[in-house]
Amino acid sequence: MAERFPGRIAFNICPVKTYSLIKKIPMKVLRTADKFFIIGFLFLSLHGFSQSEWKNWSSIGLDIGLSKKTDIGVSHLRSYNLDNNFKNTFKQWNVKVDHDLTRRFSLRAGIILTKLVNDSISTNRFIVRGTYKTPILNIINWSNSLQGELHSPTQTRYNYRIIYMTRLAPKKRVGPLKLSPSVSYWLYYNLGGNAIQYYDETGSPLTLETPDGLHRGRFILSLNSKISKYLDLSLYYLNQHEFNLAGKDMNVIDPNTGKVERPFSNFNVAGVSLSLSFDAYKKKGKKKSNKLKK
Repeated sequence: MAERFPGRIAFNICPVKTYSLIKKIPMKVLRTADKFFIIGFLFLSLHGFSQSEWKNWSSIGLDIGLSKKTDIGVSHLRSYNLDNNFKNTFKQWNVKVDHDLTRRFSLRAGIILTKLVNDSISTNRFIVRGTYKTPILNIINWSNSLQGELHSPTQTRYNYRIIYMTRLAPKKRVGPLKLSPSVSYWLYYNLGGNAIQYYDETGSPLTLETPDGLHRGRFILSLNSKISKYLDLSLYYLNQHEFNLAGKDMNVIDPNTGKVERPFSNFNVAGVSLSLSFDAYKKKGKKKSNKLKK
């Protein structure tokens, strides 16, 4: 039976039929693991389809290798509201520097500038991230990162954020399209920002505090293809969900007016990212041996 979403196309969601169709794809194109990834991508996307508004994030980037261990990158992203005639909601510029300290541990520093189109407000943030990569059975890379952020005063929801990121991806690309699927989860801890009013059980004002705590999660499914030596294309699904997990609550309702202070921001994203990368340094070639063969 078709499951209908308001104002959208009806989908026949049948896991058995869907798997039987995907199973017919030749193994040369996709391995079994990739087929299960596609199934998971499909059903998680459809599950979140009717839950929140939908956005499109489109970005283009340039990454330059300064040395074997250091890269610099710049990118531009635009967000569009798919529920409001593809209206542009914000523009974002990102400048970053990555450095590998060891084969498994790397650091990133950068600045992100964001301009909200509707409010003509610009915000910026400085970020520092540390990432540790762990191989699992020589098949999967498991990356864990911790990122700290300092935000400009124009960002009123928080002054600082601490973000934990975990990611699973295959160690090697597969198929003629050189595909690399991945799954990630980001957990956000907010600090500072404008204070909000809290109330007691009778509706009387209690305290005025900032809602510091764990309040946001992002689940990401991504599929990256190495189109050429210099060009990468990524398609991804992102689900943002906010909550009151630890710390002071947000999404607080004023019992006298019904107004919600610091409401949750929940949405889905269908994203596409195109990245150009090349090295600006000369790689050392293998030295030829002058020894005579015996």
